[in-house]
Amino acid sequence: MRDKIVGIETIAERKFLKMVGIYWQDREGNLREWEAIRRTTGAEIVSVIPVTDNGEVILIEQFRPPVGKMVIEFPAGLCDQDEIFEEAAVRETREEIGYQAGKIRKLFAGPVSAGLSHEFLTVFLATNLKFVGKEDGQEEREITVYEISLKEVDEWLDSKEKRGVLVDVKIKAYISYVKNILAPQHSISIALKNI
Repeated sequence: MRDKIVGIETIAERKFLKMVGIYWQDREGNLREWEAIRRTTGAEIVSVIPVTDNGEVILIEQFRPPVGKMVIEFPAGLCDQDEIFEEAAVRETREEIGYQAGKIRKLFAGPVSAGLSHEFLTVFLATNLKFVGKEDGQEEREITVYEISLKEVDEWLDSKEKRGVLVDVKIKAYISYVKNILAPQHSISIALKNI
């Protein structure tokens, strides 16, 4: 016998989130319960690692109410209804940092926090960037954009953390991954032109 979901009950619901009780039967036939959070607007998220032709990674900083602090992140957001992941990645890059991605490449995908929510994250590398101007919505005005050399980004992130800014835990792993896929070619700048 395999574990299987046998029921889901909404415990509380607001505009964007709801808390649910998930009931499942384990491998031994026991009925068990788990509490989780679900988005009411969809669970598909894209995150974009934008890298310029000059070998700079583009990061954003914004206030995140759940942690009560400024957080360094990559551009990211929920997929709109019926929007494919690549389209969402291009849209979020344009909206949050003002760049049009000439090339977009899927790197990996998976659950964000499988013990808490059903959110599923797909990560993209965006290159051949062209600045087209940032959107002027309320959310976009509250985002600070940074272009940091891939060679210096680790030290830059450390300095931000020392000043009390939080760094999304995924950032350093993503940057390490991108450096590894770009490094085999003679330089980051040359590598970007070949992606």
